[in-house]
Amino acid sequence: MQNVKPIPPNLPRAGLLRWEIGFALLIKLLFLIGLWFLLFRWLDRPAGPPDIAARLALPAATPATLSTTTVKESNHVR
Repeated sequence: MQNVKPIPPNLPRAGLLRWEIGFALLIKLLFLIGLWFLLFRWLDRPAGPPDIAARLALPAATPATLSTTTVKESNHVR
């Protein structure tokens, strides 16, 4: 029989692999945050700042709706 030397595995160092995985997860997290901002923050963004006074104002009562309800006198004879 011949003496066969075992071939050492050609694996990267564990520390380097840890850094690569961490960097890939960081890039993925940044992309997910950017996608969240794109979809939920900037998608329906108004053109200008919101008008708080118009949002909190009560609707004005129009006199036309009050005058359309007429009171009918009853036909009861006293």
